[in-house]
Amino acid sequence: MRDMHMLAPLVLAAAGAVNAVSIPRSEKGFVSMPISYKSHDRPLISKRDEDNNVPLFNISVLSYLIELTIGTPGQPVKVAIDTGSSELWVNPNCRTSQSTAQYQECLTNGEYDPDQSSTSKDLDSGNTIPYGIGTVEIEYYKDNVALPNSTIKLKNIQFGAASRSKDLNEGILGLSFGSKKPTADLTYNNFVDELYLQNVTDSRAFSVALGNQDASNGGVIIFGGIDTGKFTGKMTTVPVLGPQGGEKLNRFWVQLKSIGATMSGKSKQYDNSATAIVIDTGSSLSTLPSGVVNSMVQDLKGQTDKGGNVIVPCPSSSNNDNTFDFDFGGVTIKIPYSHFVIQAAPRTCILGVAAGTSNGVMLLGDSFMRSAYVVFDQDNMQVGLAPYANCGENEQTIPAKGVGNVQGKCDSSNSNSGGGGSGNAKGDGDKKDAATGLSATLGPLALLFWTLCVSFMAM
Repeated sequence: MRDMHMLAPLVLAAAGAVNAVSIPRSEKGFVSMPISYKSHDRPLISKRDEDNNVPLFNISVLSYLIELTIGTPGQPVKVAIDTGSSELWVNPNCRTSQSTAQYQECLTNGEYDPDQSSTSKDLDSGNTIPYGIGTVEIEYYKDNVALPNSTIKLKNIQFGAASRSKDLNEGILGLSFGSKKPTADLTYNNFVDELYLQNVTDSRAFSVALGNQDASNGGVIIFGGIDTGKFTGKMTTVPVLGPQGGEKLNRFWVQLKSIGATMSGKSKQYDNSATAIVIDTGSSLSTLPSGVVNSMVQDLKGQTDKGGNVIVPCPSSSNNDNTFDFDFGGVTIKIPYSHFVIQAAPRTCILGVAAGTSNGVMLLGDSFMRSAYVVFDQDNMQVGLAPYANCGENEQTIPAKGVGNVQGKCDSSNSNSGGGGSGNAKGDGDKKDAATGLSATLGPLALLFWTLCVSFMAM
């Protein structure tokens, strides 16, 4: 029999490697990338100056990041996914972060140095991009951009490297409209364009599941694909509207039919709640009509302070079944009250909304997105919506005609009212033998080493 003391460290190392590294999956026509969560303290504000910024408490919020490798040799950087803007940029000025913790987090996201890349090209042009949480000035470069731990490498991609930034501790991957006419917002191809043009995806469409805010990780973004193991019911599509509210940019504007609430088993619809609204992963809050926010405050017996902060009772067993209901016509996303509030202090909670102005931009940010599975389809100019759940993984290419009526594999038992279910199924069933149970715990590579160990023990 071989020495098991020699093999045991290999098993543990393999298990650690599998759990520590999230690997993109590429199939014909789509690529799936894990979303990592990073929690940090900051004043909670909506994202852009024109989006009616409302400063809130210094509280813990989540950023949703994916990793890219830029240049030759590759330099890893993490960037926040943002469906409300179009440009990719890296290298925020960490010194302008709002706290020591943010400064350290900024440093860990990595930095791109064009001088260290043999394939970089300075385009001698730049831009200034305003966000609600800060501003960035960028210089444009072209270089290769790869997805780490995969064979996918996009060549000659245009992006920005920050020359100056304020109050931004993460680079941003803008996923809105690029250069495709007639909805072009840019004069160059953005990341979504290049994935399609370089034959990584079959479409300029992608799906996003942010997942439960209480989960350590588990979100996924699939460029060109959809995961039917992450939602319940049939996917409903709504048309993408043209620019609204005086804007000139194309964004993922959709028509929200109504906003309501279900409390103590009784449902109601808020007056004047129909509105055009942007679905935006780059905003922590949702910005809703002021009349709707005032009605929410009354229903919750909360209050709005002088800074516009919506202070509400913290979730308890008495309001566990209460939901806010967002009706898009054909599908209603019900958000549990406990998922729509943010803990600001031990006994202080804030509703995840800001009150919009009559001519301001309405947004559905992360407080909404965590309870929905959303498909952003630029080719068919539609957004697909379904309640989020989690019953495993079943990824597939987005159909050429869009995702209308695509059936989710999850049922109500896989969802905790749309906020990130703890489903235990994967594929067609939940049968487990000793090998599959071990595989789920250690990962496939560790299972291989374990199998070898068992074989050696039998010698």
